[in-house]
Amino acid sequence: MNTVTRRAALGAGLAVSVGGPLTAPSLRAQTLTKLRVSVIPVLDVAPLHAAIRGGYFAAEGIEIDTSTTAGGATGLPGVIAGQFRMAFTNTVSALLGVREGIDFRFVAPAVRSQPSPPDAMAILVRKGSGITSGRGLEGKRVASNTRNNVVWLRGMAWIDKTGGDWRKVNAVEVPFPQMADALAGGQIDAGLFSEPFVTAALQTQGDKLERIGWVIQETAPSSSIAQYVGMKEDAEKNPEVFERFARGLARGTDWVNERLGRPELLELIASFSRVPVERLRDCGFTVYAKEVTEAEIAEVIATMTKYGLGGRYPAPSQLIFRTAKA
Repeated sequence: MNTVTRRAALGAGLAVSVGGPLTAPSLRAQTLTKLRVSVIPVLDVAPLHAAIRGGYFAAEGIEIDTSTTAGGATGLPGVIAGQFRMAFTNTVSALLGVREGIDFRFVAPAVRSQPSPPDAMAILVRKGSGITSGRGLEGKRVASNTRNNVVWLRGMAWIDKTGGDWRKVNAVEVPFPQMADALAGGQIDAGLFSEPFVTAALQTQGDKLERIGWVIQETAPSSSIAQYVGMKEDAEKNPEVFERFARGLARGTDWVNERLGRPELLELIASFSRVPVERLRDCGFTVYAKEVTEAEIAEVIATMTKYGLGGRYPAPSQLIFRTAKA
């Protein structure tokens, strides 16, 4: 990657006691490989936190240090700079980096959308606004946590599908934790939310806000949302590190999938999202995936091209490192 591209790209513990199922196994004294991972406080990273708490990474000789950012895209410059070994990020932001010549690779799976509602992404408006579809959002301010990410992309697709022109929308950025207040206060006209912030917004300000659509499930059911991304050179030079990470994460994914809707999972999510357990019980969950497929990456590239994010992309097979495959 040339200097200009690199500079442009660079510009771009859980405190809960959960009990038996997440008690770390006893380990012999060992030197752990420390990996710093960029994350965001959404339901999608539950397997990572489960693997940390359960000792699954430690069993692989890995110590995970998480750093929370506003969106998956904001963690990617840190991966380029070596600040993070990998980042949890949405598929769209990773692919935009690849388009600019950055050698990102999908090194571990994370989540897909549900085949039917409810799902983890929703569009909310103020009650009484009269906005019920994409047509009503033309000329309005619509917020996503960051622009040109998967939340934004599926939101624009929903606007298009429900009669609006996505090019006539004023897209703005508002972090998820502040989005409900911004919407209720009139700073924005609609918000593209991701769980647990969908449910939290409706529970705390349900007298002011309402959901008018499930933006990803209604436009692309069972589609790619996010993965863990690293640098190609690092993955090829140190494949065993990424293999160990993927194995530990897979055990965390199994733990989460076996406990969907159960108190211990909700307590785990509350610990890193800062959303109380009682507000998590009604959340819509994504599908916690065990692989990244070429078909899902191809679908995202096609959708990006349709909504103004086209360009030269490598074949999906070249972007998926072997640790992200089943």
